[in-house]
Amino acid sequence: MPLRPRVLAVSAGLLTGTLLLTSCAGSATAPGGGAADGSGRQTVTFMGFFGTFQDSFTKTVIEPFEDANPDIEIDYVPIQNSAEVLAKLRASKERPVADVALMDSSVAPTANEEGLFARLDPALVPNLEELVDAARLQEGYGPGLTLDSLSILYNSDRVPDAPTSWDDLWDERFEGRLAMPIADTRGVALLIALSDILGEDYQQDIDPAIERLRELAPAVQTWQPSPDVYTSVQSGEVDVAVGWNARGQFYQDSSDGTVVPVLPEEGTVQQVNSINLVNNSANADAAQKFIDYAIGAEAQKAFGDDAYYAPVNENAELAEDVAERTTASETQQDKQIAADWSWLTTRYTAWVDRIKREVIGD
Repeated sequence: MPLRPRVLAVSAGLLTGTLLLTSCAGSATAPGGGAADGSGRQTVTFMGFFGTFQDSFTKTVIEPFEDANPDIEIDYVPIQNSAEVLAKLRASKERPVADVALMDSSVAPTANEEGLFARLDPALVPNLEELVDAARLQEGYGPGLTLDSLSILYNSDRVPDAPTSWDDLWDERFEGRLAMPIADTRGVALLIALSDILGEDYQQDIDPAIERLRELAPAVQTWQPSPDVYTSVQSGEVDVAVGWNARGQFYQDSSDGTVVPVLPEEGTVQQVNSINLVNNSANADAAQKFIDYAIGAEAQKAFGDDAYYAPVNENAELAEDVAERTTASETQQDKQIAADWSWLTTRYTAWVDRIKREVIGD
């Protein structure tokens, strides 16, 4: 998918502080929010996820927004995950390296409390009124942008009998052929799913789920598939993995069915990524105009139809065949394992640390 030349098409692994500072410098503004060169054109720096997400979001959201708003340019800075965003915003709090940033909804409250994000002005973001309940996040800060769910992925060329259950990850036929990138939100969601399967309340005790993952550890080929888990499954480097449904669906199409995402029979856990106004942004009005467009019905339909994310706008209606493959489908909604992400905000870091130390570290 061709991108405009100004979009930073670097991989997340090569993203450096120099690139971020360069991008930020490109958005320098004069008093009143105009460009420093006197052109009146503002540059809003947007930190978003790398890879297929960047390609699709640029095509379906950023380019139409720029066409409709020729006085605003969006500079896309690709990032790998929410932890990277949090670290970079902490390091640039007084002179932020971005105006708008994506972040997992379980991590965003930490950024809110630290003053890294700012509350939105409802007058500048009227589409807040059209959000589904799951996307209405806390206290006026950034709303949800995407709805997705945890999935099992497998290589259909190498695995004749598809996995159907989370328990299949422990099947001996996949020993040494597993990719488990769980040192992030995927691991947190998996702990919730495993706790449910084991009959445990994750808010009371995750020790049984941690122990279950420890039993799986010797069978894991890689905890950090490169460049990403979807490519590793497609290439046959691994046979089975955990990942997100939306990207799994996207890769199923692009790989002609080699990569297949599976909704486990026990159910799955829904996840929300939020879109946030960075505090101290020099382009706050333009940034909020972009946020408003991104959560609007038109953009949500275009992005969802292309990338298989369930829309956060109640007026966005995906193509029927696409909707059935998103977390908004009736099948997926019937198999949702309840997760209190607000509660998890205070446990997220500790849970990820336990996964790194007690599961991956062994």
